[in-house]
Amino acid sequence: MLSISAFNALLKILEEPPSHVKFIFATTEPNKVIPTIQSRCQRFDFTNISPKLIAEQLKSILEQEKIKCEEDLILPLAKMANGSMRDGLSLLDRLISTGVEPLGVSLLEEFLGSANSEKIYNLIGQIGDSDAAGTLTAIEDLINSGLGEVRIVDSLIDYMRDLMVVKSIEPDSELLVLTAEQKKRSAELAEKFDIAGLVYNITTLEKLRWTIKNSDTPRPLLEALALRFALSEHFLN
Repeated sequence: MLSISAFNALLKILEEPPSHVKFIFATTEPNKVIPTIQSRCQRFDFTNISPKLIAEQLKSILEQEKIKCEEDLILPLAKMANGSMRDGLSLLDRLISTGVEPLGVSLLEEFLGSANSEKIYNLIGQIGDSDAAGTLTAIEDLINSGLGEVRIVDSLIDYMRDLMVVKSIEPDSELLVLTAEQKKRSAELAEKFDIAGLVYNITTLEKLRWTIKNSDTPRPLLEALALRFALSEHFLN
């Protein structure tokens, strides 16, 4: 970000620009641009592209290139793009470069570091059933698959958020970026929780994420946190 002195110097150029010069400024912090500069600019705010639109574009590209893929691949891939079409295309290109066809959901885990959805669902299910042994076994399974503790926390936040949305609104809402099978699984698991519990779990996961990330012993922290969720009634008592 420019200093005030630098902004003032820029202002002098903007007040009397050469006729052949056009200025295009881009920033992620428009609030830090001084008012005298903003008043001389035409502002355009760019928003994230919805996963649905990204998925449609990725599907269109695969059809044009005659590349086969599993139907359940497109939406999770679009979700990983985080609103950026460029990132979505880059992720798709990485999958295509593997030479595997048809492109399958397993490639997301193998080449893009995505969590195995079935294993995450299993962990959430064990927590919902208050099964301490099953919870620890599910974490062991995820770690053995190559997923780090922080990535497990991030996945739990994402998946529990979906359960929270399922409990709060209609299952066909655009707020749920899920395949038909994922919606079904989320609805089944959501029955094991109440909204207040899911909100607590999500906020607690986020608070302890950085602690786990910077810890020399992240696994015991993750296991203790998961058991606290699974045995929440005991802690309340």
